Amino acid sequence: MLPIKDQDLSKTQRLISNIVHHAVEQANFTIRLLNQRSTVHMLMQCEDTLTDLLPIIEMISEEHAEFSPIYDQMKTALNAAQMGGEPLPIEQVEEAI
Repeated sequence: MLPIKDQDLSKTQRLISNIVHHAVEQANFTIRLLNQRSTVHMLMQCEDTLTDLLPIIEMISEEHAEFSPIYDQMKTALNAAQMGGEPLPIEQVEEAI
C-alpha cells in the first residue's frame, strides 16, 4: 500500500506546483500588459487577476511554505498596482517547482 500512497503524494505535489506555476504565468501576463500599456482598463485587469489569484496562492502557501515567496511577491505586485506604481513580474521559486 505504501507505494500507492507515495505515488498519490507525488501527484498531489505536482498538481499543486502546476497550479502555482499557472497562477504565476497568469499574473505575469497581466503585469506585462499593464507595464507595456498603462491604461485604466489594464490596471483594472491586473488588479482583478491578482485579486483572484492571491487567495489561492495564500491557501497553498499556508500548507506548503516553499510557495510563501511567491505569495509575498504577488501581494507586493497587487499593492504596487493599487498604489499606481509599476508592479514587478513574479519570479518562480526553483526549489518549489
